[in-house]
Amino acid sequence: MERSLSSPRRQRRWPALLLGSITAGATMIGGTVTAGAVKAPALTRTAAAAAPYKIVLSNNFLGNDWRPEMERVATLTSNLPPFKGKINFSIQNAGATTSDQIASLNDIIQGKPAAILVDASSAAALNPTLTRACNAGILVVSFDNPVTVPCAYKVSQSMNNGMYVVGQWMNYALKGAGSIFVDRGLPASSAASVIENSFLNGLKLGGTKIKVANYYTGQFADGPELQGISADLVGDKNVTGVMTQGYCKPAFTAFKDAGISALPAATCFGYNGELLACAQEHAKCAILTGSPVVVQIALKLALDVLDGSSKPSTAITVPVPMLLYTSGTPGFKPMANPGKLGIQQIVVGKNCYPQLAPGLALPFTLPQYPITAAQAG
Repeated sequence: MERSLSSPRRQRRWPALLLGSITAGATMIGGTVTAGAVKAPALTRTAAAAAPYKIVLSNNFLGNDWRPEMERVATLTSNLPPFKGKINFSIQNAGATTSDQIASLNDIIQGKPAAILVDASSAAALNPTLTRACNAGILVVSFDNPVTVPCAYKVSQSMNNGMYVVGQWMNYALKGAGSIFVDRGLPASSAASVIENSFLNGLKLGGTKIKVANYYTGQFADGPELQGISADLVGDKNVTGVMTQGYCKPAFTAFKDAGISALPAATCFGYNGELLACAQEHAKCAILTGSPVVVQIALKLALDVLDGSSKPSTAITVPVPMLLYTSGTPGFKPMANPGKLGIQQIVVGKNCYPQLAPGLALPFTLPQYPITAAQAG
């Protein structure tokens, strides 16, 4: 989810804590992704029977730091073992609307790839198009924003579990009282609605007197977030918390611009600059990882299925391990943690880095893929 790197360029590795959590429903066994024991529906792969497999990634949004980083990570990973020489990988970016992505997917299907990786603009609207791809013998792997079509494999962070804990954190940070603004994210995004609803469910756990003063649409990007929060503050300057679906810094900026000295308790996602800002501002923050390694897991799943080395069930979403970084709330322990989310205090130099790009989503690679911060950012 702007980049400039200086100083020593250090590669960050996927924390052992997170690697352990990938076994909750899916595992990496011998480098192979597996998920449950149920076999996937048999698909006739008329498009491509042998390596090198043509794999196309369909994306329709580039309005934040995360998506371009995800695409760089995907391209870099495709040129590393075990992918190098076995796949021909490309990316097709559509326009911002669902109809744009459908038109783009129709072009991709005409090219008869062996597999399509899709970061979907809608959970359901792409289903007829993706069903046509499956019926043509094309493997479909939906990642990040999963679709609901039964024939597609799904790889995704459990925003449901993660944001359920984030909601509990907000209740703890505000001591169960006050009012907040809530971000509705990107219109039509399946992930955005899950993020919002799971946060609100976690906020309610155990009872709370916190009220939602207003909603805004941050569009997963810092500019719209700043505009939305600033507009909400015109009508209510008494809020003490802001839930965002992207960045914490716009919330801090909006409050300062409105002449409010006390910064809000804020939630956002795991960009290096957001962790640094929370530490430097001594703010109360809860920052959930939404790592681009999801595309690496999706790419490996596609290769394994095409090679016949793995046949996970399409009914099971392959999870991506997540971590919650917090600041200003050292005593926080969730009442319920269904995803066994790891929780770390933000410490400059330990899990956020002044010398790295502020827009770098952390962690940016799985350990088996030697990608550097300079390459990813």
